[in-house]
Amino acid sequence: MDGPERFFQDLSALGLSHERMTAPDGQSFAVFRSFEVPSGRFQGQLIDLALPAVISYPQGVASCIHVRSSPHLFDLHDSVPNVRNIISSPLGDEWRYWSRAFAWSADRTLLDLFAQVNTVFHDA
Repeated sequence: MDGPERFFQDLSALGLSHERMTAPDGQSFAVFRSFEVPSGRFQGQLIDLALPAVISYPQGVASCIHVRSSPHLFDLHDSVPNVRNIISSPLGDEWRYWSRAFAWSADRTLLDLFAQVNTVFHDA
């Protein structure tokens, strides 16, 4: 089994509490409520974090995270060319899509993905 179902199954196997969410465009997400930003300028803030559950998983992961916070950690006007790209999210107006290419290969695990997500916040 691959794709979104495998993604959700692997999250559960790691004991990572998440909700499944489907965007209006049909895209599946794992949502982590009250995710505490571990480091960087937003350290300690509680946000909702969503990771797309892509059909290519475990061979690939999406090159983004989706963040919901109030106020927004970064908003649309905070995009900086070649530094960060913040755009609207298919999850709704309260969410922001943060573009980020993750170093990924099929031998990586979701723990590796979360380490890279944590780096996104550390470097923000």
